[in-house]
Amino acid sequence: MEKPWPTCIVEQCIGIRIGAHDRCLAHSESAVQDEYFAGIAPGSNVDLRGTELSALLIDRLLYVTRIDGGRSVLGEVDFAEVTLPAGRFYHVDFSGRVDFDSASIGEVYFIGAHFADRVDFRQATFALEGIFATVKFGGMANFHETCFKGGAILDEDTVFLDSAWFESAIFLDHSYFGGVGFNGFAQFGGARFSSSVSFRGAVFEESAQFQNVYFGGRFDFAEVVVAQEAIFRGVEFEKADLMGPMLVEKLTLKSAVFRRNIRIESEVLEGDALEVDCTRAVFEEGVSLRLSRAEVKFDQVILRKPSTIVADTAATLLSLRETDVADLMLTDISLSECHFAGAHHLDKLRLEGTCTFGSYRNRQALAEELAWRSDRNAPVGPRRIADLYRQLRKAQEDSKNEPGAADFYYGEMEMRRHSPATPWSERVILHLYWLVSGYGLRALRALATLAVLIAVVSVSMWLGGFKTTPVFGDTLIYVAQSTVSLETKLTSLPKDLTPFGEVMRLVMRVLGPLLLGLTLLAVRNRVKR
Repeated sequence: MEKPWPTCIVEQCIGIRIGAHDRCLAHSESAVQDEYFAGIAPGSNVDLRGTELSALLIDRLLYVTRIDGGRSVLGEVDFAEVTLPAGRFYHVDFSGRVDFDSASIGEVYFIGAHFADRVDFRQATFALEGIFATVKFGGMANFHETCFKGGAILDEDTVFLDSAWFESAIFLDHSYFGGVGFNGFAQFGGARFSSSVSFRGAVFEESAQFQNVYFGGRFDFAEVVVAQEAIFRGVEFEKADLMGPMLVEKLTLKSAVFRRNIRIESEVLEGDALEVDCTRAVFEEGVSLRLSRAEVKFDQVILRKPSTIVADTAATLLSLRETDVADLMLTDISLSECHFAGAHHLDKLRLEGTCTFGSYRNRQALAEELAWRSDRNAPVGPRRIADLYRQLRKAQEDSKNEPGAADFYYGEMEMRRHSPATPWSERVILHLYWLVSGYGLRALRALATLAVLIAVVSVSMWLGGFKTTPVFGDTLIYVAQSTVSLETKLTSLPKDLTPFGEVMRLVMRVLGPLLLGLTLLAVRNRVKR
């Protein structure tokens, strides 16, 4: 393929010609090489595109551009498509733009180098390790589609002051980015790490993007700081078993696939809460998610093995829509804002520790009910909410949380009472059940109903229940005793009842024990563990 520069006359050589000569630097005679280097001074621009540069030629170039203090200074450098079998760029200052596009690089090291402007390694190939130690990238660093056959090694003293692009880069061996400073945007989208990689202690001042990256080996993201968002959308982790602990503002795991059991630990760097989005993530061997001050979306997640979400400090689960939670356990996490509609096997969800729900009139309530009460046209209506309460009630019962199960039973009955799908006859019964005893869960209401019933029946009996009018106090005692089916021993009461009195006595003997039973049942549901 024809090159956009005059190439060397040597067959199959694509090196750019030197000055007025017809050969590249590598194929030029010694006198021509001496002439070329004599014209190079510190800060000079260098164009050696396509040339095969030996370690000797690199050393001569750096020698003639060296200034006091031992550092070499180069201006704009165009090394596109060069071949570098070996070389040492020790303490080199690149003051202009640098281009290593499509270069073939062997045993070459960048130690203490400073790139003041943009540097490109697009589609370059490192046959061995790509080693960058104590390197400062002042402009954009572009490693798009770069292949590191021996992996990439960047030490903790290396810093990217501008954006760093490793999009679609290939790392075939162990790579290390531990402690590296990414002061600008960091993009690793589409990269492939065939072996292990470590970002331990790296600092991302802006977002860290790893969309659609493949991690084939171990993955170390411990002690990493991301000032904005860490994005792992569509990432595939083959052997990763630990992510974190890390400090981030937002963690996105949308559509990520984890082949092994993974433990994820994270907390917010600054602000009120860390946002964690696990929508459509796949955990083949389960996940242990440990979070502090976080808000978690867990929609459409696939869990193939037992998994846990644990809140170390003030974490909130926002949603479980379309997630099968049969193998999920939640511990010490707030569910006050969690939307359960669409989740599968809610009856098998395990709740441990202190999992708190929303509150409505001193009882636990689901976010769906609270939303419906604020907007009767909410997408999730009473009938669906009643089903959610029924399933979660079983989960509470399996966790031996009887008071919590009682609240969910109350919520279920409330939604059935309000649901237009409930037959009118059943709704009448539910209204009465709610009114007299709060569905058998409000002891004071049942006692109050019993007291009102005793008072009403006592007045009725006093006015027309006996053939002769007794003292009202004796009538009250008589009615109270009838509540528990006790025969009165008061001699001052008339022995004969009117037909109306017989009816009142029968009412008390039926409703009295019923209301007492509802009172005891309500107390039991509140104290049972």
